[in-house]
Amino acid sequence: MQQVTGFAGAVVTPDAPDYDTARTIWNAMHDRRPALIVRPVSAPDVATAIRYARAEGLVIAVRGGGHSMPGHSSCDGGLVIDLGALGEVSVDPIAHRATVGGGALLGSVDRATQEHNLVVPAGVVSHTGAGGLTLGGGVGRLMRRFGLTIDSLLSAEVVTADGAILRASDTENADLFWALRGGGGNFGVVTKFEFALHELSELVVLAMFHPLERAREVLERGRRAMAGRAPDELLWTSFMRRAMDVPWMSRDLLGRHGIMSLVEWSGDADEGRAVLGELRAELAPAADELAVVPFLTIQTITDELFAHGLRTYIKAGFAQDLPDGLIDVLLERGSQIGSPISQIEVLAMGGAIARVGQEATAFPFRDARWLINIPATWRDIADDEREIAWARETFAAVKPYLSEGNYVNFMGDDEDDTAAGAYGRTLQRLQEVKAVYDPENVFRLNQNIRPVASA
Repeated sequence: MQQVTGFAGAVVTPDAPDYDTARTIWNAMHDRRPALIVRPVSAPDVATAIRYARAEGLVIAVRGGGHSMPGHSSCDGGLVIDLGALGEVSVDPIAHRATVGGGALLGSVDRATQEHNLVVPAGVVSHTGAGGLTLGGGVGRLMRRFGLTIDSLLSAEVVTADGAILRASDTENADLFWALRGGGGNFGVVTKFEFALHELSELVVLAMFHPLERAREVLERGRRAMAGRAPDELLWTSFMRRAMDVPWMSRDLLGRHGIMSLVEWSGDADEGRAVLGELRAELAPAADELAVVPFLTIQTITDELFAHGLRTYIKAGFAQDLPDGLIDVLLERGSQIGSPISQIEVLAMGGAIARVGQEATAFPFRDARWLINIPATWRDIADDEREIAWARETFAAVKPYLSEGNYVNFMGDDEDDTAAGAYGRTLQRLQEVKAVYDPENVFRLNQNIRPVASA
């Protein structure tokens, strides 16, 4: 590959001293050995790598931050396109625009935009790749206020399966732009994103822990708080888990089963203190903290919890409500959590997400009110069987209460993690777009959309 004309980036082969480091991805469940790892420094480099892989019959994996839950960021015997060198972020604070390289991490995006008190609404772990998160939709703490990450996407530079370098926007290759906003990495390698930015520099955050016997009360209060016309500035997230070691946690509670909640306010700080202060007084947590937190700080609080090198298995789905039966299941399954870093996440949706038209983007679950996420996370390979079984059994227990579909970025490779579940009512249109831009399904290491030509 080093001799291929036009490729200016680095190439890592299996005999290179940094091969094992280069092939390691975030989820330690997946120990893959690619034939080549290439590190392009431009979109033309990416095009060259794609053409080379196709000529050699190599499957292609694309790595942004390497956070793919099922390990799609790498492969055995194929070619990995590592976009890490394409990580530049530039900000136009006057136009409220940011250009983000396809290999940028969320932390880089946050630091660059926060220099101007601006944000891209995105995920909650700073070492996540901005690209993969965006292409799956982009759930995060600002989603009720500003929408999903894709709702701030203005354009993308895409290298397609035939090596063409295209710009996709509402006015250029609009079908491709539609598909990129929720269709995952099925349509090409995105080397550059352009985002609209929003003004925000801090959040008011109420962090709480309640023991298990009070978890029902908390979930019921969260259900009431997010019902009806809940303000977009309010986000409620609860976690069935064991009490973790954070500065505000009482030492005698560590490891105890219960419910941790982050109730966040992204509007006026004084109003947020008043609203969250009332909740704090009403719920009287066993441990808590109410504070105004800089955005850069809140964006890194879970970095260690979801650190590189952990073993992770995930199941998730959307719900229209939190009925009593679902709360019963959450309490029962939460009581059986083994790993101190496994949890059941209950994330409120709605707000700005629901005001985007159902057909406006490829993300089809605009009317979902809650996202139930079950990430089993642990360190020791000896715990694989126990943790995977817990996650599967928990998902089976909550499934009767879920509505259609799964969030692409919270999916694995199980038999029920299908394209139909990932893309719902938009699947047929996505298949038609796939047939235009990737008719031979070159980009198939993802929640795969098989190309089908339109009638």
